[in-house]
Amino acid sequence: KTVGNYVNSSLAKVEALKAGYDEAIMLSPSGLVAECTGENIFCVRNGIILTPPLSAGALEGITQSSVTTIARDLGYDIRVDNIARSDLYIADEIFVCGTAAEVGSVNSVDERKIPCPGPMTKAIAATYAKAVRGQDDRYKQWCELVK
Repeated sequence: KTVGNYVNSSLAKVEALKAGYDEAIMLSPSGLVAECTGENIFCVRNGIILTPPLSAGALEGITQSSVTTIARDLGYDIRVDNIARSDLYIADEIFVCGTAAEVGSVNSVDERKIPCPGPMTKAIAATYAKAVRGQDDRYKQWCELVK
């Protein structure tokens, strides 16, 4: 992830906090959802999980890749596709993921309430938490024991 992206993200995060929000959603120049300031974003609608493509300005994330794998392993339909800001307003669930954040639910966007945490978010978050702690044999290769 480049220095330039971190500068923009840092400024957006400060603005969000000053406005009383926990996080900022970054948009592409064309207004599509790209990511949050330090996390990738996922939107669930009608049983389908969407995450923005790199072409929308999202930075490729290791945690995003892990969450995508987990979602597929749990039998969920997950797709990389453009997400409009208005899509977030009618989402059934929204969650974010990142190395520090792990998997967390989003409870509102622009003061519009989002049901949270939803069943898909709960299942993915629980599986991810076990995976990164070496408690799920399917993902043991993701962990390195440090003494």
